[in-house]
Amino acid sequence: MILEEHQSNLMRYIDREMDENERKAFEKHIETCETCKQLLSDFSMVKEVTGSMKIADLPEAVWDKYWEKIYNRIERSVAWFLFITGALILNGYWIYRAITDPGLYTLVGLGTVLTIVGFLILFLSVLREKLTVNKSDRYISEVKR
Repeated sequence: MILEEHQSNLMRYIDREMDENERKAFEKHIETCETCKQLLSDFSMVKEVTGSMKIADLPEAVWDKYWEKIYNRIERSVAWFLFITGALILNGYWIYRAITDPGLYTLVGLGTVLTIVGFLILFLSVLREKLTVNKSDRYISEVKR
């Protein structure tokens, strides 16, 4: 039981979660306890190593091969289609409710309408940009990443 308490305190000490009094008392304990001193050294090393680790990026060839598969392309397209369709239906409903329900003419109703209209403007802006770029970029089908 005492060892478990000290291990918990070790982690709190390493993560700097102790207040000043707890920290001083724990440092006093570490000076007298060889087991806790060794555990502190081990845990500190583990924290240092795990803190410096990074996830490696996949090579470009892996991503190119991933997008060659028809399932992966269809899956992403269907997901975006469903998301956008659902968002448009919900936004249309809330705009209808805000216009027809006098109870929504409050600050909350105004905020809802402004959020929905802002989302629609952003969506249409991105859609227009994508369509314009795809039409006018002659290299889009020839250049691979």
